Order: sequence, then C-alpha cells, then structure tokens
Amino acid sequence: MLAAATSFFSRTAISQSYNIGLTNGSRSPTPTPSGSSTPTQSSPPFRVGLWRVQRATHKVTNKRVSVWTFDKRIEMEGLGPISRERVLEVLKAEAAALSRLRHPSILEMVEPLEETRNELIFATEVVLSPLEISIPRGSHYLPLVELDEIEIQKGIIQLCKGLSFLHSSAKLIHSNLKPDCIIINEAGDWKISGLGLTIPLTTADGAPTRWEFPGFDGRIPSYIQRSFDYIAPEYALDEVLVTASDMYSLGAVIQAVHCKGKPPFQNFGSLGGLRDNAGRPVPDIGHLDTDLQDLLRSLITRGSQGRPTPNTLPSHSFFSSLPISTLNFLDRSNFTAKTREEKISFMKGLISVLGRFSEGLRIRKILPSLLEEMKDTHLLPYILPNVFAISNILSPGQFAQLVLPSLRPLFTVKDPPQNMLTLLDNLEMLQSKTEKGAFREQVLPLVYNALESEHAVVQERALKVVPNLCETIDYAEVSGVLFPRVALVFTKTKILSVKVATLVTFLSMVKTLDQTNLTQKLCPLLSKIRTKEPAVMMTTLSVQEAMGLKVDREAVATLVLPQLWAMSMGPLINIEQFQRFMSVIRKLGERVEKEHNQFLRDSQRIEDRSATANGVASPNLNTGVDFESLVGRANATVKPDTVMDSSTSWDDDVWGSIFNNTPETSAGISAATPVTPQPISTPAAQLPPIPKTQSLPSSPRLTNNVPVSRPPRLGAKPLPSTSFDRSAFSTNLQPHQTLRASSPPLQPQHVLSFSSPPSSTPQKPNYNISLSNAPVPSSTLASPPSYTTPNYTSFTSTPSHPMTSPPLQASLLSMGSMLAPMQPTRPVTTNKAVTKDDWGDFDPLK
Repeated sequence: MLAAATSFFSRTAISQSYNIGLTNGSRSPTPTPSGSSTPTQSSPPFRVGLWRVQRATHKVTNKRVSVWTFDKRIEMEGLGPISRERVLEVLKAEAAALSRLRHPSILEMVEPLEETRNELIFATEVVLSPLEISIPRGSHYLPLVELDEIEIQKGIIQLCKGLSFLHSSAKLIHSNLKPDCIIINEAGDWKISGLGLTIPLTTADGAPTRWEFPGFDGRIPSYIQRSFDYIAPEYALDEVLVTASDMYSLGAVIQAVHCKGKPPFQNFGSLGGLRDNAGRPVPDIGHLDTDLQDLLRSLITRGSQGRPTPNTLPSHSFFSSLPISTLNFLDRSNFTAKTREEKISFMKGLISVLGRFSEGLRIRKILPSLLEEMKDTHLLPYILPNVFAISNILSPGQFAQLVLPSLRPLFTVKDPPQNMLTLLDNLEMLQSKTEKGAFREQVLPLVYNALESEHAVVQERALKVVPNLCETIDYAEVSGVLFPRVALVFTKTKILSVKVATLVTFLSMVKTLDQTNLTQKLCPLLSKIRTKEPAVMMTTLSVQEAMGLKVDREAVATLVLPQLWAMSMGPLINIEQFQRFMSVIRKLGERVEKEHNQFLRDSQRIEDRSATANGVASPNLNTGVDFESLVGRANATVKPDTVMDSSTSWDDDVWGSIFNNTPETSAGISAATPVTPQPISTPAAQLPPIPKTQSLPSSPRLTNNVPVSRPPRLGAKPLPSTSFDRSAFSTNLQPHQTLRASSPPLQPQHVLSFSSPPSSTPQKPNYNISLSNAPVPSSTLASPPSYTTPNYTSFTSTPSHPMTSPPLQASLLSMGSMLAPMQPTRPVTTNKAVTKDDWGDFDPLK
C-alpha cells in the first residue's frame, strides 16, 4: 500500500494527461537519415544534457509534444548536497526561462515544469534532436537529422534572431551557447535552449550586473557549467559582461558544425588553456569555403569590439546564396510584409530552385510555409505547383498527414479557374499519394466540381482526366457516378469544344462500360445529337464504331447502324468523311451478317440434334441419299389404287398432298415419260359414272392411330383414276402392281372434262383429256364397277401413282363448287383393258 500510495502521489499532471513514449498511432513523423519524416508508432528517446526527451501524445486532443524528464535518483547519484542543490537550481532556472521567453528561435514550452519527489518534468514542442548529435561525422552523431550546408546556414541565421531577441528584448547574455544547448525541432528550425546560466545585463534596480568568476567544478555535470571551449575570452579573462560574448560562442559553434564537432580550441575546462589560446589564429579552417573562413575569423577573436552583431551577421557574404535568400524571403516575418505582386513573382521562381534544397529542408521548412500561405486564394495558382513539386518526394502517409488536409478545402473553390486547372493537372499524383478510399471520398469531388464549372477550359481539362480514372477506380463509381456526370455535361453544354471533348471521353469509356450501359444509356444519348457539325459527327462516328465492335449484333443492327446512316447524310460532311462513314457501316454490317449467319446455323444444328434425339426425322437432315438415285431410281413401282372418301373436300390438301417431297412417292413418277394430250370430240356424256367409294384422308392424318403419309409432290394435279396405260411411265410395273380388273375402263375415244360449278357465265373446262375413238362396249356400261376395300397399309408404305386411285374420282365429284363435271359421265360398257395406245398423248401433269 505504501508503494502504491507513493506511486500515486508521485504522478504529475503531464504523466496523467499524456501517453509518454507513444505517438497518436501511425501519424507521427519520425526523422530519417535523409532528413525526411516517415510515420511510425513511436520514436526513440534521446538525451539533452541531463534531460531525457521522449515523444508524447495528449490523451484527449492527440496533440504531440516532447516531454523532458530529469530523474533525481539516477542523475544525481553520487553527488554531494551542494552539488545536488546546484544541479536542481540550474535545471529549474532553465525551465523557468523557457516558460518566460517566447520567440520563434527560442524553444517553446507547452507544459510548465512539475516537480515530484523523484523527477522534474515539463513539455515542449516536438523536437528531433540536439545539434550536438546531429553534427555530420561528429563523435556523438546519431542519424536523426541530416544537415547540409543550406540547413546549417539557415540554422545560424535563426540563432542570430534568437540572440538578438535575448540581447535587445530580454536583456540577457546566454553565456553558455554550445551544440547541446541548440535544439532542432520537427520543422528543422534551430532553437536556443540551455538558458539556466543566462546573465542579465542589469539588476532589478537598473544597475549593471556584477561579474562572477566562471569556475569549472569537475564534480558537477558539465551541462550545468559554462564550457571553456565555447566561452568568450573577455568574459573569462577580462571580467567583462557584453552581449558580443555570445557571438564568440556562436562562431565556435559554426566551426564545430563544419569540423566534425570540434571547437576552435579545446581548453579542457582550464582557465590557463583558455588564456593560452586566446588571440591565436583560428586553426583547421583551410579546407572551408573562403566566405566561411572570413566569417569565422570575424567572430573568433580575442576582443569583442570587431565582432558582428546578431543583426549584421546575416548580411555577410557567406549567407548570400540564392537558397538562403529564398528561405529568408519565405520567412513569415518577411513574407507577410511583401506585396501580392512580389509574392507572385517569388512563387513563380521558387519552383526552379527547389532542387537545391535537401529533402528534409523542403519537407520540414519550405512545405509548411507554403501551406500556410494557401489561405490567399489569389496566390493558389502559383503556390500549388511548388506544393506538388515537394509532394512528389513524400510518402503516401506523409502526404495524407501534411498536404491533403490543406488541399481538401480547395477542391470546391471554382474561382479563379486556375486553381482547379492546377489541381486537375496533378490529379494523377494525388491518386498515387492517396489511399483508394480517401481518393474516392476526398479527391474525386474535385473532378465532379470541375465538370460542373462555368468555365469551358475547366470542363475540358476535367474530361481529359476521366479516361485514366476509368482504368483506376471502381467500375461502380464509373458507371454510377462518373458516366452520368459526363453525360450531363454532354446534354447541357452549348460549346462545340466541350461537346467534342465529351464525345472523346465517351470513346475512352466504351472499353470500360458494359453492354447494358452502352445500349441502354450511351446509344440513346448519341441519338439525340441535333448538331450537324462535322467535328461532332466524326467524333460520334468513332464512338459508334468502338461501341459497334463491343455490343451484340442485334444492338448494332437496330441501334448503331441506323444512327450511322442518318448521320452520314449530314449536309456539312465532305466526301472523305462520307467514305469514312461508309467504311464503318460496311464493317459493322459484315459483322452483323457473319455473326447472324453463324447464329442461324447453330440454331438449325441444335434443332436437328433435338429432333434426332427425340426420334423425329427432320426433312432437312442429310440422309446421305444421292440426288440421282432419289429422283430417278429404276426400281420405282406403282402400288394399287387406293379408295378415297367422297366426303373429303377437294381443297383439303388433296392437291397439296401430291407436292409432298417424300422421297418414296416421288421417285416413281419423276421417271414418267411426258405425253402431250390430243383433244378429241367424244362427248363427255358417254363417260361412265363414277361410283361412290370409301374415302381416304388426303392430308396427313391419323386413321385408327395409323399415320398416313402424303402423296408425292410433283407439281401436277391428280385426275380421277379410271384406267391408264402403264407405258406412260418409264418404270416397269410388276405383275402384282397392275390395275384391278374391277376398275371400269375408260375408252380412248371418250373425253373426260371438268369445270367449275354452273354460273351465269359459262366457264371453260379445267381439263381436256383426249382419248382414242375406240368403241365402248355396252357390257361395261351396263354393269356398275365394283371396288375392293382400299389397302391403307400399302398406301402408306408403298407409293402409288395418283392416277391409279379410283377414290380420287369421288373426291373430285364431292368438291361441289370447287371442281364439278360439266356433264354427267356415262358408264363404260366394255371390259376391254386399256392399253398405252388408248391414252395417246395424255399427260396427267398438265
């Protein structure tokens, strides 16, 4: 309990309010050897004299600070009471001076000093390291900050400003200026610290301060004692208190920075050594720049009268380089007093000298100054190019932390238009430095606002960046947000250049958009074009051509090609442009023809395969039968007559059944020898009457569930079957295939004719069948013909010639108004068989 109580009471407000040793996640920049800062979760602590410096983050506000801690138990171990008291006195005086003195070149205190039983603690601005461990190639060098000549010159000028403040405003002499009392903060600025041994020029009553001997005690830490290597000779030897003594110390610091951390003279804390070295020429500076040598000789002198002051030192030729002049001009105290024209001229020239600065200096010093000046929107077109030039060397994390928050408010600023033009020109860099989600939420609104701008040049520039965006952002963002906004610009703009720019953008978006968006959105949009300007027409042609190669053939045929034909008739299009239209139309038309032909062939093939799989023969299937054998087979035979039902209508596919292309029925008749009919004068009344017979369906039907095939299709109309000569056909009939004896023969001399039903106007007969004038036996006329029951099986399985079917006569008579005999037929009275001579030239196909 005692230990817990001791720990509780030893806690300070700083330790309770801050997470010491941790930053605010991954947003804290940590210096690297190159001088740039990279995000890290924590940074290693370092020491400044007796102080241990750590990063810390406020638990509520996330403000980052550096916490300085002095551990009494460790740092004062082995010291006597007097030494302990002296150490605490100097350290507390240092913290008190930091809390009292406020200047850009003085280390800024954030949280005042707190003392507990075991420690002293206070918090300052974020610092990177003391100068002592940042001196290049120095004995204590740590790769926390890399210094180049420009940064050293800049730091010296900042120290001069801080000393000028101490001497003129605070009326203090630092008296202990040395590398471990100079701190480099997060911005790369050099800050004066170690103010525990300052000497006021006057006392509280206005009298001059009395001089004190600068003794050196080896039992006390050197940090709280004046160093004899950097102390001015007049102070130690002449007992004089003047502000010029600090300028001697500054000269010694400058030489140490350029000479691997070694001061001009090493006196080892001995007053005698200081006396011996005073007045000697400055050693080991022959390898330095001439201007730097002259500067060191003017500062490191025995007397104080000829030394430069903090106000005159920056005007030395050593600081006359262009980069230093640039930094001095950009300094807040100077830049705010410049006119707008001077600021614009400076920003225009700055981008040409940025390469002469180190990366760390550009990031830590120049970039923050530029971002601070972006509040003036009239300067933005000139500041932004410099900001983006520096941003190229930043990591994505640095860019998101340092630059993007300052740029985000500018994405909605539409005036002056140069701001958006500059931002759009650097959109690719913005995308490369920004995470995907942050780019969509924070940067893409820049493009959308630019598309809505009232300035045509901004709209055109925004349209130019769209193609690259289509390839890098999500498709949903392209089809759902970006494409509709471009389409809105296309429909609303009345400027020809913007109209053409939107069409060029559509052309680039064709390869990104899917067929649905192309056919349902882009095609209707292009069809609404009313202008006949050739530039618009030809750009639209390019869009339609690209779209015609991506959408399906139906969309090309019904949407793309009609629009192309309509546009090709434009009155302002010349011959070359018209030929270009025709070339695209032909190319797309060939594509439609080729693909649709292939589609139809594939569909037919699928249907044929389905029919085969279901056991249904398709008439288009290739059965492998040779055409000659199909139409001219020598073994074709004629089957016996088949009885037809007289009730069957003549138009019930009787004639159509003859034209069925069934191979089995057409083969026998196709070989028949054509015969030219010879008309005769035998009266039709002498023809025998056609008896009523049973009927057979003429069209393919099911009789008793038995399918009946169609008669062959030969292009000729059938006649009623009576008697015919087998020689009329080229095929040889077998004995069992002859006509039945009961069939009433027709004598050659009789004429069989048919005509339409009676009407007011007599019509000519449909057929004239000429037969020979042979006499008709009366026996044949006296006895009515008899017919046997037709053989349906033989009819369906074996083809027979239509002339061999007596039922066809009844079918002819039953047609009524369709086909009726002009006169009643007479029964044939002879039983003489009909020969081929009786038929003469009768051609049943006519």
